[in-house]
Amino acid sequence: MRVKEHKTYSLSSDEFRYLKREEDRPAHRVDINVLNKRLNISKRSNFYTTALVALLCLLCLIFLSLISIKF
Repeated sequence: MRVKEHKTYSLSSDEFRYLKREEDRPAHRVDINVLNKRLNISKRSNFYTTALVALLCLLCLIFLSLISIKF
């Protein structure tokens, strides 16, 4: 029967560099007011784009129906 080798990990090695925390680094936090402002602008832009596409589709349908009535 073989005994499995045990690996020892050292936190000082470069392999575990991501685990070390720097205290002087600022936290990456999102300002909720800025986020809401960007979301509202995006919603407004999406609404206008959707309304424009719906209007163009409606105009095309009206145009096609006028052509079909004449023929």
